[in-house]
Amino acid sequence: MVADIQKILETVTDPEIPVLTIQDLGIIRDIIEKENGELDIIITPTYSGCPAMNTIEINIKAALQ
Repeated sequence: MVADIQKILETVTDPEIPVLTIQDLGIIRDIIEKENGELDIIITPTYSGCPAMNTIEINIKAALQ
């Protein structure tokens, strides 16, 4: 399942630099599959106070739906 999620996340681009994905930028820190089937996707900004983090989170959720 985690491999499937990684493939989906490869399609999510950075809102400020759309030629790069969030994986290219190292924003995806970890994908954790819980016993109940839920996922935790840990993201980290490229710099502290990154204004695009809310947009990135929304884009991740949209891609996974």
